[in-house]
Amino acid sequence: MEFQAEIIKFIQSFSSPALDYFFIFITNLGSEGFYFLLIPIFYWSINKKMGIKLGSILLLSMYLNIMLKEITAIPRPIGYPGIRSIYTCSAGGYSFPSGHAQGSTTAWGIIMAHYKKTSVNIMGIIAILLVSLSRVYLGLHWPQDIVGGIILGLIIVLVANNIDRFRFPESVGAKCFMAVTCPMVLLVIFPHPDVFKYMGMLSAAWLGYILEDHFIGFEPENADLLKTAIKYFIGAVGFLLIYVGMKKILPAGNISAMARYFLLGLWLTAGAPYLFKKL
Repeated sequence: MEFQAEIIKFIQSFSSPALDYFFIFITNLGSEGFYFLLIPIFYWSINKKMGIKLGSILLLSMYLNIMLKEITAIPRPIGYPGIRSIYTCSAGGYSFPSGHAQGSTTAWGIIMAHYKKTSVNIMGIIAILLVSLSRVYLGLHWPQDIVGGIILGLIIVLVANNIDRFRFPESVGAKCFMAVTCPMVLLVIFPHPDVFKYMGMLSAAWLGYILEDHFIGFEPENADLLKTAIKYFIGAVGFLLIYVGMKKILPAGNISAMARYFLLGLWLTAGAPYLFKKL
C-alpha cells in the first residue's frame, strides 16, 4: 500500500480549509441521501420508468458493493501514517470497492445512456471524477478502491442497459411475486444489516410500481415549476416522516430497518403518486 499511500499524500499536499469544505460537499453527491433526493425527481416529475430503473440499479449496485467489501475486507487508509482522514462519518465498512465511486458511476452512467446528450455526458463525467477524487482527498479510500468502483459501475450500467431484452411475466400476480421474492433471495444469500434495508426498499419499490401502474396510472406531467416544486415538497415531507418517524417508533434491529425502508420504497412508487393523482 506504500505506493498508493504516496498518491494520497501527494493529493493531500494541496489541501486547504476551502478545499476541505468543497470536497466534503462533493462527496455527499455520491451518498445514499443524494440518491434518495435524485430518484424521486425522475419518478415523480420526469420519467417514471427511468425513475424505477435508476432506483433499482442503484440498490442492486449497493448490494454488490456491500458484498464485495465484506469478501475483500481491505482496511481503509484511515489511521495510516502520514494520511489525513476527515469526514470519516461518510466511511462505513471496508474499503474496496469505493461505494461512492461505484454509485456515482452507476447513477450517472444510467442517466447518460438514457439522454445521450453531450451536455449530460460532460456533467456526468465531471461528477464521477470529482466524487471519486473526493474520497482520496478526504483520506477515506485507496486509489485501487476508486478504480475498482468505477469499473464495477461501468459493468453494472452495461448490464442494466441490456436488461430490457428480457421478457417478464404479463400477469400482475406473477410480477408481484417476483418483486417480493427476488430481493428476499438476495437477502438470504447475503444477510448483511445494510442488505436488509436495501432489499426491503427494492422489494417495496418494485411492488409499488407494479400496483401503481395497474390500479393508479400516475404519469409525470410537464407542469410549471411552482406546481412541480409543491409536488416534490409534499413527496419529500412524506419520505422524511417515514425515514425519521418510523426510526423513532420501531425498535432497533434488522427487521425494523427493513420495514422502514420497505415503507420508503412503497411511498416512492405508490403512496406519493396516489396522493399526486388525487390532488
